[in-house]
Amino acid sequence: MSTREVDVGALLEERRLGAFHWLILLLGVLILFVDGLDFSASNVGAPAIMRAFNVERAGVTIVLVSGFSGILVGSLLFGAIGDRYGRRVGAILGVLAYSIPGLLTIFVTSLDQLAVLRFLTGLGMGGVVPNVIALLTESAPKKYRVTFVMVGYIGYSLGNAIIAQVAAWLTPIYGWSVVFFVAGAVGLVLCGVLLLLLPESISYLAVKKPDAPDLLRQVRFAAPEIRIDQDTRFVLHRPADEQRFSLDLLFTGVRRLATPLLWIAYFCEFLTYMTLAAWFSVILEDAGLMPTQASLTFSYAYLGAMAAILILARLVDAFGPKAAVFSAAISFVCLIYLGTPGLSAAAVIPIAIVALAFSSATHQSLNGIVGGFYPTVIRSNGVGIASGWGRAAAIIGPYIAGQLFAANLPLQQVLSLIAAPYVIVAIACLALDRLQKRMRDAAETQTASEPLKAAQLHS
Repeated sequence: MSTREVDVGALLEERRLGAFHWLILLLGVLILFVDGLDFSASNVGAPAIMRAFNVERAGVTIVLVSGFSGILVGSLLFGAIGDRYGRRVGAILGVLAYSIPGLLTIFVTSLDQLAVLRFLTGLGMGGVVPNVIALLTESAPKKYRVTFVMVGYIGYSLGNAIIAQVAAWLTPIYGWSVVFFVAGAVGLVLCGVLLLLLPESISYLAVKKPDAPDLLRQVRFAAPEIRIDQDTRFVLHRPADEQRFSLDLLFTGVRRLATPLLWIAYFCEFLTYMTLAAWFSVILEDAGLMPTQASLTFSYAYLGAMAAILILARLVDAFGPKAAVFSAAISFVCLIYLGTPGLSAAAVIPIAIVALAFSSATHQSLNGIVGGFYPTVIRSNGVGIASGWGRAAAIIGPYIAGQLFAANLPLQQVLSLIAAPYVIVAIACLALDRLQKRMRDAAETQTASEPLKAAQLHS
Protein backbone atom coordinates (compact mmCIF):
# COMPACT_ATOMS: atom_id res chain seq x y z
CA MET A 1 0.00 0.00 0.00
CA SER A 2 1.46 3.37 -0.99
CA THR A 3 2.04 6.19 1.50
CA ARG A 4 -0.29 9.17 1.23
CA GLU A 5 1.45 12.49 1.89
CA VAL A 6 -0.37 15.49 3.31
CA ASP A 7 1.39 18.84 2.92
CA VAL A 8 0.57 20.63 6.18
CA GLY A 9 1.76 23.93 4.72
CA ALA A 10 -0.88 23.89 2.01
CA LEU A 11 -3.42 22.47 4.46
CA LEU A 12 -2.99 25.38 6.89
CA GLU A 13 -2.62 28.13 4.29
CA GLU A 14 -5.98 27.61 2.64
CA ARG A 15 -8.12 26.78 5.67
CA ARG A 16 -11.04 28.83 6.91
CA LEU A 17 -10.76 30.16 10.44
CA GLY A 18 -11.83 27.60 13.03
CA ALA A 19 -11.43 26.55 16.67
CA PHE A 20 -7.77 25.63 16.10
CA HIS A 21 -6.94 29.15 14.92
CA TRP A 22 -8.95 30.89 17.62
CA LEU A 23 -7.26 28.88 20.39
CA ILE A 24 -3.75 29.70 19.18
CA LEU A 25 -4.66 33.35 18.62
CA LEU A 26 -6.26 33.64 22.07
CA LEU A 27 -3.25 32.09 23.81
CA GLY A 28 -0.90 34.29 21.76
CA VAL A 29 -2.88 37.34 22.87
CA LEU A 30 -2.64 36.23 26.52
CA ILE A 31 1.12 35.63 26.32
CA LEU A 32 1.69 39.04 24.80
CA PHE A 33 -0.77 40.61 27.24
CA VAL A 34 1.41 39.60 30.18
CA ASP A 35 4.50 40.56 28.17
CA GLY A 36 2.97 44.03 27.89
CA LEU A 37 2.25 44.11 31.63
CA ASP A 38 5.88 43.31 32.39
CA PHE A 39 7.36 45.55 29.72
CA SER A 40 5.56 48.69 30.82
CA ALA A 41 5.82 48.03 34.56
CA SER A 42 9.12 49.89 34.74
CA ASN A 43 7.97 52.56 32.28
CA VAL A 44 4.84 53.58 34.20
CA GLY A 45 6.63 52.99 37.47
CA ALA A 46 9.62 55.19 36.60
CA PRO A 47 8.31 58.42 38.19
CA ALA A 48 7.37 56.58 41.42
CA ILE A 49 10.75 54.78 41.47
CA MET A 50 12.52 58.13 41.09
CA ARG A 51 10.62 59.52 44.07
CA ALA A 52 11.03 56.38 46.20
CA PHE A 53 14.81 56.18 45.73
CA ASN A 54 15.28 59.97 45.57
CA VAL A 55 17.05 59.96 42.17
CA GLU A 56 16.80 62.12 39.08
CA ARG A 57 15.82 60.89 35.63
CA ALA A 58 19.34 59.78 34.73
CA GLY A 59 19.41 57.68 37.91
CA VAL A 60 16.53 55.42 36.83
CA THR A 61 18.14 54.84 33.41
CA ILE A 62 20.02 51.79 34.75
CA VAL A 63 16.70 50.06 35.47
CA LEU A 64 15.34 50.74 31.98
CA VAL A 65 18.57 49.79 30.21
CA SER A 66 18.95 46.58 32.25
CA GLY A 67 15.50 45.45 31.17
CA PHE A 68 16.22 46.15 27.52
CA SER A 69 19.58 44.35 27.80
CA GLY A 70 17.77 41.27 29.06
CA ILE A 71 15.27 41.53 26.21
CA LEU A 72 18.14 41.56 23.70
CA VAL A 73 19.74 38.43 25.16
CA GLY A 74 16.38 36.72 25.55
CA SER A 75 15.30 37.30 21.95
CA LEU A 76 18.46 35.59 20.68
CA LEU A 77 18.56 32.80 23.29
CA PHE A 78 14.89 31.84 23.15
CA GLY A 79 14.77 32.22 19.37
CA ALA A 80 17.37 29.43 19.18
CA ILE A 81 15.43 27.40 21.76
CA GLY A 82 12.24 27.77 19.70
CA ASP A 83 13.87 26.47 16.52
CA ARG A 84 15.50 23.55 18.36
CA TYR A 85 12.91 22.47 20.92
CA GLY A 86 9.69 24.01 19.64
CA ARG A 87 7.64 27.20 19.77
CA ARG A 88 5.60 25.84 22.71
CA VAL A 89 8.69 25.18 24.85
CA GLY A 90 10.23 28.55 24.01
CA ALA A 91 7.02 30.45 24.78
CA ILE A 92 6.29 28.72 28.10
CA LEU A 93 9.87 29.09 29.34
CA GLY A 94 9.76 32.75 28.33
CA VAL A 95 6.58 33.38 30.33
CA LEU A 96 8.09 31.66 33.36
CA ALA A 97 11.27 33.70 33.00
CA TYR A 98 9.46 37.03 32.99
CA SER A 99 7.05 36.11 35.82
CA ILE A 100 9.26 34.96 38.70
CA PRO A 101 11.49 38.09 38.87
CA GLY A 102 8.36 40.25 39.00
CA LEU A 103 7.20 38.46 42.15
CA LEU A 104 10.62 38.94 43.76
CA THR A 105 10.57 42.72 43.19
CA ILE A 106 8.69 43.31 46.46
CA PHE A 107 11.94 42.41 48.29
CA VAL A 108 14.07 45.01 46.44
CA THR A 109 15.84 47.64 48.55
CA SER A 110 18.10 49.31 45.94
CA LEU A 111 18.12 50.32 42.29
CA ASP A 112 20.94 47.85 41.60
CA GLN A 113 18.80 44.96 42.84
CA LEU A 114 15.88 46.17 40.75
CA ALA A 115 18.15 46.42 37.70
CA VAL A 116 19.22 42.77 38.11
CA LEU A 117 15.62 41.60 38.35
CA ARG A 118 14.65 43.69 35.32
CA PHE A 119 17.45 42.03 33.33
CA LEU A 120 16.10 38.59 34.27
CA THR A 121 12.55 39.69 33.44
CA GLY A 122 13.82 40.98 30.09
CA LEU A 123 15.13 37.52 29.19
CA GLY A 124 11.57 36.22 29.23
CA MET A 125 10.04 39.28 27.59
CA GLY A 126 12.46 39.04 24.69
CA GLY A 127 12.15 35.25 24.59
CA VAL A 128 8.41 34.96 24.02
CA VAL A 129 8.41 37.32 21.02
CA PRO A 130 10.16 35.17 18.37
CA ASN A 131 8.28 32.06 19.49
CA VAL A 132 4.83 33.65 19.51
CA ILE A 133 5.46 35.33 16.15
CA ALA A 134 6.62 32.02 14.66
CA LEU A 135 3.64 30.11 16.11
CA LEU A 136 1.09 32.65 14.87
CA THR A 137 2.73 32.95 11.43
CA GLU A 138 2.87 29.18 10.95
CA SER A 139 -0.70 28.57 12.15
CA ALA A 140 -2.59 31.34 10.36
CA PRO A 141 -4.23 31.00 6.93
CA LYS A 142 -2.09 32.71 4.32
CA LYS A 143 -4.30 35.77 3.88
CA TYR A 144 -4.39 36.41 7.65
CA ARG A 145 -0.72 35.96 8.58
CA VAL A 146 0.13 39.57 9.31
CA THR A 147 -3.28 40.13 10.87
CA PHE A 148 -2.78 37.16 13.23
CA VAL A 149 0.54 38.48 14.50
CA MET A 150 -0.69 42.04 14.86
CA VAL A 151 -3.95 40.99 16.53
CA GLY A 152 -1.80 38.98 18.92
CA TYR A 153 -0.07 42.23 19.77
CA ILE A 154 -3.37 43.79 20.73
CA GLY A 155 -2.84 41.72 23.87
CA TYR A 156 0.50 43.47 24.31
CA SER A 157 -1.10 46.89 24.01
CA LEU A 158 -3.86 45.88 26.42
CA GLY A 159 -1.21 44.78 28.91
CA ASN A 160 0.49 48.16 28.58
CA ALA A 161 -2.85 49.88 29.17
CA ILE A 162 -3.84 47.77 32.19
CA ILE A 163 -0.51 48.13 33.99
CA ALA A 164 -0.81 51.90 33.59
CA GLN A 165 -4.18 51.71 35.33
CA VAL A 166 -2.56 49.66 38.10
CA ALA A 167 0.11 52.34 38.45
CA ALA A 168 -2.46 55.13 38.53
CA TRP A 169 -4.72 53.59 41.19
CA LEU A 170 -2.60 51.17 43.25
CA THR A 171 0.86 52.78 43.37
CA PRO A 172 -0.32 55.58 45.72
CA ILE A 173 -1.60 52.87 48.09
CA TYR A 174 0.93 50.01 47.83
CA GLY A 175 4.03 51.70 46.45
CA TRP A 176 6.04 51.40 43.23
CA SER A 177 6.62 47.61 43.42
CA VAL A 178 2.94 46.74 42.99
CA VAL A 179 3.15 47.04 39.20
CA PHE A 180 5.91 44.41 39.04
CA PHE A 181 4.18 42.07 41.47
CA VAL A 182 0.87 42.16 39.58
CA ALA A 183 2.62 41.38 36.27
CA GLY A 184 4.55 38.48 37.82
CA ALA A 185 1.50 36.96 39.50
CA VAL A 186 -0.61 37.05 36.33
CA GLY A 187 2.27 35.52 34.37
CA LEU A 188 2.60 32.60 36.78
CA VAL A 189 -1.11 31.80 36.39
CA LEU A 190 -0.71 31.99 32.61
CA CYS A 191 2.10 29.40 32.73
CA GLY A 192 -0.34 26.84 34.10
CA VAL A 193 -2.87 27.65 31.37
CA LEU A 194 -0.24 27.29 28.63
CA LEU A 195 0.98 23.94 29.95
CA LEU A 196 -2.56 22.62 29.59
CA LEU A 197 -3.70 24.26 26.35
CA LEU A 198 -0.90 25.67 24.15
CA PRO A 199 -0.41 23.50 21.03
CA GLU A 200 2.87 23.13 19.18
CA SER A 201 3.23 24.51 15.67
CA ILE A 202 2.07 21.91 13.13
CA SER A 203 4.66 23.12 10.60
CA TYR A 204 7.42 22.79 13.19
CA LEU A 205 6.33 19.25 14.10
CA ALA A 206 6.14 18.22 10.43
CA VAL A 207 9.74 19.36 9.91
CA LYS A 208 11.33 18.35 13.22
CA LYS A 209 9.15 15.54 14.62
CA PRO A 210 7.12 14.00 11.76
CA ASP A 211 6.43 10.81 13.75
CA ALA A 212 5.31 12.54 16.96
CA PRO A 213 1.79 11.58 18.15
CA ASP A 214 1.20 15.27 18.89
CA LEU A 215 1.40 16.04 15.16
CA LEU A 216 -1.48 13.68 14.43
CA ARG A 217 -3.57 15.22 17.24
CA GLN A 218 -2.93 18.77 16.06
CA VAL A 219 -3.78 17.98 12.42
CA ARG A 220 -7.04 16.34 13.49
CA PHE A 221 -7.85 19.42 15.57
CA ALA A 222 -7.00 21.83 12.74
CA ALA A 223 -8.63 19.79 9.94
CA PRO A 224 -11.13 17.32 11.40
CA GLU A 225 -12.65 16.57 8.00
CA ILE A 226 -9.57 15.09 6.30
CA ARG A 227 -9.06 11.33 6.12
CA ILE A 228 -6.14 10.07 8.18
CA ASP A 229 -5.09 6.40 8.23
CA GLN A 230 -1.98 4.38 9.09
CA ASP A 231 -0.35 5.19 5.75
CA THR A 232 -0.81 8.97 5.99
CA ARG A 233 2.43 10.91 6.29
CA PHE A 234 2.58 14.61 7.10
CA VAL A 235 5.21 16.75 5.38
CA LEU A 236 5.99 20.40 4.80
CA HIS A 237 6.97 21.00 1.20
CA ARG A 238 9.77 23.53 0.92
CA PRO A 239 12.38 24.53 -1.64
CA ALA A 240 15.34 22.11 -1.73
CA ASP A 241 17.73 24.67 -0.21
CA GLU A 242 15.43 25.18 2.79
CA GLN A 243 15.17 21.56 3.89
CA ARG A 244 17.84 21.73 6.61
CA PHE A 245 18.61 24.28 9.29
CA SER A 246 21.31 26.78 8.39
CA LEU A 247 21.72 30.42 9.31
CA ASP A 248 22.91 30.89 5.72
CA LEU A 249 19.21 30.80 4.83
CA LEU A 250 18.99 34.31 6.28
CA PHE A 251 20.87 35.50 3.20
CA THR A 252 19.66 33.30 0.35
CA GLY A 253 17.74 34.67 -2.63
CA VAL A 254 15.66 37.75 -1.89
CA ARG A 255 16.66 37.50 1.79
CA ARG A 256 20.14 38.67 0.82
CA LEU A 257 18.60 42.14 0.77
CA ALA A 258 15.57 41.57 2.98
CA THR A 259 17.51 40.49 6.07
CA PRO A 260 19.73 43.61 6.26
CA LEU A 261 16.69 45.80 5.57
CA LEU A 262 14.75 44.11 8.37
CA TRP A 263 17.67 44.62 10.74
CA ILE A 264 17.89 48.30 9.80
CA ALA A 265 14.12 48.74 10.13
CA TYR A 266 14.05 47.03 13.53
CA PHE A 267 17.02 49.01 14.83
CA CYS A 268 15.65 52.39 13.78
CA GLU A 269 12.05 51.63 14.75
CA PHE A 270 13.08 50.46 18.22
CA LEU A 271 15.17 53.60 18.66
CA THR A 272 11.95 55.59 18.45
CA TYR A 273 9.29 53.31 19.91
CA MET A 274 11.19 51.81 22.84
CA THR A 275 12.65 55.16 23.83
CA LEU A 276 9.23 56.79 23.66
CA ALA A 277 7.58 53.97 25.64
CA ALA A 278 10.33 53.94 28.27
CA TRP A 279 10.17 57.67 28.97
CA PHE A 280 6.53 58.35 28.07
CA SER A 281 5.29 58.97 31.62
CA VAL A 282 8.26 61.26 32.32
CA ILE A 283 7.70 63.11 29.02
CA LEU A 284 4.05 63.67 29.91
CA GLU A 285 4.94 65.06 33.33
CA ASP A 286 7.51 67.35 31.67
CA ALA A 287 4.75 68.47 29.29
CA GLY A 288 2.70 69.60 32.29
CA LEU A 289 0.53 66.62 33.30
CA MET A 290 0.11 65.48 36.89
CA PRO A 291 1.41 61.96 37.78
CA THR A 292 -2.05 60.37 37.77
CA GLN A 293 -2.92 62.15 34.49
CA ALA A 294 0.33 60.85 32.97
CA SER A 295 -0.39 57.23 33.98
CA LEU A 296 -3.95 57.40 32.67
CA THR A 297 -2.80 58.97 29.39
CA PHE A 298 -0.28 56.14 29.04
CA SER A 299 -3.16 53.69 29.48
CA TYR A 300 -5.44 55.47 26.99
CA ALA A 301 -2.62 55.61 24.44
CA TYR A 302 -2.32 51.82 24.47
CA LEU A 303 -6.07 51.41 24.24
CA GLY A 304 -5.84 53.62 21.16
CA ALA A 305 -2.98 51.45 19.95
CA MET A 306 -5.33 48.47 19.85
CA ALA A 307 -7.52 50.22 17.28
CA ALA A 308 -4.50 51.48 15.33
CA ILE A 309 -3.01 47.96 15.23
CA LEU A 310 -6.26 46.44 13.92
CA ILE A 311 -6.48 49.03 11.15
CA LEU A 312 -2.83 48.72 10.17
CA ALA A 313 -2.93 44.90 10.28
CA ARG A 314 -5.51 44.71 7.52
CA LEU A 315 -3.69 47.42 5.54
CA VAL A 316 -0.40 45.50 5.71
CA ASP A 317 -2.09 42.23 4.70
CA ALA A 318 -3.77 44.04 1.79
CA PHE A 319 -1.00 46.39 0.62
CA GLY A 320 2.24 45.04 2.09
CA PRO A 321 4.95 46.62 4.27
CA LYS A 322 4.53 50.04 2.65
CA ALA A 323 1.36 50.49 4.74
CA ALA A 324 3.58 50.94 7.81
CA VAL A 325 4.79 54.24 6.35
CA PHE A 326 1.31 55.65 7.04
CA SER A 327 1.43 55.00 10.80
CA ALA A 328 5.08 56.05 11.10
CA ALA A 329 4.32 59.41 9.48
CA ILE A 330 1.41 60.13 11.85
CA SER A 331 3.49 59.31 14.91
CA PHE A 332 6.44 61.37 13.59
CA VAL A 333 4.32 64.51 13.20
CA CYS A 334 2.56 64.13 16.56
CA LEU A 335 5.81 63.56 18.46
CA ILE A 336 7.34 66.77 17.17
CA TYR A 337 4.16 68.74 17.88
CA LEU A 338 3.90 67.25 21.39
CA GLY A 339 7.00 69.17 22.45
CA THR A 340 5.55 72.56 21.52
CA PRO A 341 6.03 74.90 24.50
CA GLY A 342 2.91 76.08 26.28
CA LEU A 343 0.50 73.33 25.22
CA SER A 344 -2.39 72.88 27.62
CA ALA A 345 -3.16 69.53 29.24
CA ALA A 346 -6.26 69.33 27.03
CA ALA A 347 -3.98 69.43 23.96
CA VAL A 348 -1.14 67.31 25.35
CA ILE A 349 -3.34 64.31 26.16
CA PRO A 350 -4.87 63.63 22.69
CA ILE A 351 -1.62 64.40 20.85
CA ALA A 352 0.31 62.06 23.13
CA ILE A 353 -2.30 59.32 22.74
CA VAL A 354 -2.13 59.46 18.92
CA ALA A 355 1.70 59.62 18.92
CA LEU A 356 2.16 56.50 21.07
CA ALA A 357 -0.78 54.60 19.54
CA PHE A 358 0.54 54.90 15.99
CA SER A 359 4.12 54.35 17.11
CA SER A 360 2.95 51.08 18.70
CA ALA A 361 1.11 50.11 15.50
CA THR A 362 4.26 50.76 13.45
CA HIS A 363 6.25 48.65 15.90
CA GLN A 364 3.83 45.72 15.69
CA SER A 365 3.66 45.93 11.90
CA LEU A 366 7.35 44.94 11.75
CA ASN A 367 6.60 41.95 13.98
CA GLY A 368 3.82 41.01 11.56
CA ILE A 369 6.02 41.40 8.49
CA VAL A 370 9.25 39.70 9.58
CA GLY A 371 8.06 36.08 9.89
CA GLY A 372 6.94 35.93 6.26
CA PHE A 373 10.49 36.40 4.99
CA TYR A 374 11.89 33.23 6.67
CA PRO A 375 11.24 29.48 6.24
CA THR A 376 10.06 27.31 9.13
CA VAL A 377 13.47 25.82 9.95
CA ILE A 378 14.93 29.22 10.88
CA ARG A 379 11.83 31.31 11.53
CA SER A 380 12.34 31.72 15.29
CA ASN A 381 16.02 32.42 14.77
CA GLY A 382 15.29 34.85 11.95
CA VAL A 383 12.73 36.73 14.00
CA GLY A 384 14.91 36.57 17.12
CA ILE A 385 17.99 37.97 15.40
CA ALA A 386 16.03 40.72 13.64
CA SER A 387 14.34 41.72 16.89
CA GLY A 388 17.74 41.44 18.56
CA TRP A 389 18.93 44.38 16.48
CA GLY A 390 15.89 46.23 17.73
CA ARG A 391 16.66 45.25 21.32
CA ALA A 392 20.16 46.64 20.91
CA ALA A 393 18.60 49.95 19.86
CA ALA A 394 16.28 49.68 22.86
CA ILE A 395 19.34 49.76 25.11
CA ILE A 396 20.94 52.69 23.32
CA GLY A 397 17.84 54.86 22.81
CA PRO A 398 16.58 55.15 26.42
CA TYR A 399 20.14 55.75 27.64
CA ILE A 400 20.70 58.58 25.16
CA ALA A 401 17.29 60.04 26.02
CA GLY A 402 18.22 59.94 29.70
CA GLN A 403 21.36 61.95 28.94
CA LEU A 404 19.38 64.43 26.85
CA PHE A 405 16.93 64.94 29.71
CA ALA A 406 19.83 65.34 32.15
CA ALA A 407 21.25 68.07 29.87
CA ASN A 408 17.93 69.95 30.24
CA LEU A 409 17.38 70.28 26.49
CA PRO A 410 14.00 71.68 25.39
CA LEU A 411 11.35 68.96 25.24
CA GLN A 412 10.59 69.58 21.56
CA GLN A 413 14.24 69.12 20.65
CA VAL A 414 14.39 65.83 22.57
CA LEU A 415 11.20 64.56 20.93
CA SER A 416 12.42 65.55 17.47
CA LEU A 417 15.56 63.47 17.99
CA ILE A 418 13.47 60.54 19.25
CA ALA A 419 11.19 60.72 16.16
CA ALA A 420 13.97 61.14 13.55
CA PRO A 421 14.73 57.39 12.97
CA TYR A 422 11.22 56.93 11.56
CA VAL A 423 12.43 58.50 8.30
CA ILE A 424 14.77 55.51 7.81
CA VAL A 425 12.02 53.10 8.88
CA ALA A 426 9.75 54.46 6.14
CA ILE A 427 12.45 53.99 3.47
CA ALA A 428 13.19 50.43 4.66
CA CYS A 429 9.49 49.48 4.60
CA LEU A 430 9.12 50.71 1.01
CA ALA A 431 12.12 48.59 -0.01
CA LEU A 432 10.78 45.54 1.88
CA ASP A 433 7.48 45.96 0.07
CA ARG A 434 9.20 45.58 -3.29
CA LEU A 435 11.14 42.53 -2.09
CA GLN A 436 7.97 40.91 -0.77
CA LYS A 437 6.37 41.31 -4.20
CA ARG A 438 9.41 39.63 -5.77
CA MET A 439 9.09 36.71 -3.32
CA ARG A 440 5.37 36.38 -4.10
CA ASP A 441 5.99 36.44 -7.86
CA ALA A 442 8.74 33.81 -7.53
CA ALA A 443 6.46 31.56 -5.44
CA GLU A 444 3.63 31.87 -7.97
CA THR A 445 5.99 31.06 -10.83
CA GLN A 446 7.26 27.97 -9.02
CA THR A 447 3.72 26.82 -8.22
CA ALA A 448 2.67 27.24 -11.85
CA SER A 449 5.68 25.26 -13.10
CA GLU A 450 5.15 22.21 -10.85
CA PRO A 451 2.22 20.71 -12.84
CA LEU A 452 4.22 21.18 -16.05
CA LYS A 453 7.24 19.37 -14.57
CA ALA A 454 5.01 16.56 -13.32
CA ALA A 455 3.46 16.17 -16.80
CA GLN A 456 6.91 16.02 -18.40
CA LEU A 457 8.03 13.32 -15.99
CA HIS A 458 5.02 11.14 -16.85
CA SER A 459 5.16 11.72 -20.60
